[in-house]
Amino acid sequence: MSINDRLTQHLKQGTVGFPTALASTIGLIMASPVILTATMGFGIGGSAFAVAMLIAVVMMLAQATTFAEAASILPTTGSVYDYINCGMGRFFAITGTLSAYLIVHVFAGTAETILSGVMALVNFEHLNTLAESAGGSWLLGVGFVLVFGILNAFGVSVFGKAEIILTFGMWTTLMVFGVLGLIAAPVVPLEGWFGVSQVGTDMTTILSLVGMAMFMFVGCEFVTPLAPDLRNSARVMPKAMMLGLLGVASCMFIYGAAMKRQVENVLLDATTGVHLLDTPMAIPKFAEQVMGSIGPMWLGIGFLFAGAATINTLMAGVPRILYGMAVDGALPKVFTYLHPRFKTPLLCILVAMLIPCLHALYLGGNTDNIMHLVLAAVCAWSFAYLLVTISVVSLRIRRPDLPRAYRSPWFPLPQILSSLGILLGMWFITPPGMNPADIYIPFGVMLAGTAAYALFWTLVVQKVNPFKPASVEEVLTNEFAHEPTQPHAEYQRHAAKTV
Repeated sequence: MSINDRLTQHLKQGTVGFPTALASTIGLIMASPVILTATMGFGIGGSAFAVAMLIAVVMMLAQATTFAEAASILPTTGSVYDYINCGMGRFFAITGTLSAYLIVHVFAGTAETILSGVMALVNFEHLNTLAESAGGSWLLGVGFVLVFGILNAFGVSVFGKAEIILTFGMWTTLMVFGVLGLIAAPVVPLEGWFGVSQVGTDMTTILSLVGMAMFMFVGCEFVTPLAPDLRNSARVMPKAMMLGLLGVASCMFIYGAAMKRQVENVLLDATTGVHLLDTPMAIPKFAEQVMGSIGPMWLGIGFLFAGAATINTLMAGVPRILYGMAVDGALPKVFTYLHPRFKTPLLCILVAMLIPCLHALYLGGNTDNIMHLVLAAVCAWSFAYLLVTISVVSLRIRRPDLPRAYRSPWFPLPQILSSLGILLGMWFITPPGMNPADIYIPFGVMLAGTAAYALFWTLVVQKVNPFKPASVEEVLTNEFAHEPTQPHAEYQRHAAKTV
């Protein structure tokens, strides 16, 4: 059987259907930082942020077509790494993959660690008071990381497949609260659906809010590692990503409009200019206004389980990324060490645990830093997205002979649109009042270090041409020859979004 025939067969087989793919797309996007970002974005930007969201979702819909085409050519669990490797070579593959997952873990993983505790306990006044007296509710997030890191080291996934259900449940919860908030009599009179922007409505201001809006949608590509397990993945995957993005967008629009109607954005600190919608305290206020005393409890329980599930995903996913790269030779061999009994990559898990815990401790769990972390993560994700886009375009030009069960429509317009949107979003990454250096310097330092490592590793250690694209046929052959019974199979079969 030819490689093309095997690819066609590979795309049609699988045991996972559309519902799981859709749940993966939505469930793994919805997390505490996303919800706080929406609250803050609509708080400061009103209608301007709504326009920024619209730009971001259109851009991500275009980007989704690129990922869908890449997954139809290379339906591998390596996902981003394989796409970039075949399009641009190992240097960019290592740099882009570490940017998309490790660097994002440094920023967004830390944000999730801090907020998983804060967003849950802020809805329980008594427990929140006790937590603050003990050092801060954010320590609950650190506890989650330690607990789930240790459990994953023993090969135990507490939530398993329920992770997606739990985080997907946040979408349902926010839709319920959002619809009820729109139906109820408004507490705050608004001009239009989202109110007046506090920072202006000119194009520069709108573009400065696109970065915040992008964070609400990045991660839809997380479904691509499922390609080998999806039935009819060439048809199912783009549909899941498209509907997932539209589902999250509709939820956030409804939630934002309801929040603005039901919560007055009062000034909390005249010195710093912090308003209520800039803080997690707006969440229980909104819940109580919409549903009475049961509202904060419902949201609190929802955030608690969703936060725990997301942290569990971090502790299961990031080690898989590191381990898979180590098996491929892109990281030091020590990262391939598996526990003799549990067959888990202990060093990879330890690194995944230490990064957000130490970073959160360094920041003191200060939620004032959350937006800086989120926007730096957006830059890291955006860089990886650009590399994937360039790789797909490159393969179109260099390898028109490759079978493509799914082809990005109107090529190259979606690629131009998404790339232009990403570049503009990165250029105007900081909202009004924020210092761009607080975003660019940490991101630039991390990216430069990653690129330096990739260049050293490919030239000095591996002694290969860092810019020579890998053979698509070779990557597919390795994927098809993969044996699930191998000791490291479990950690090669999955990649994870880090928030």
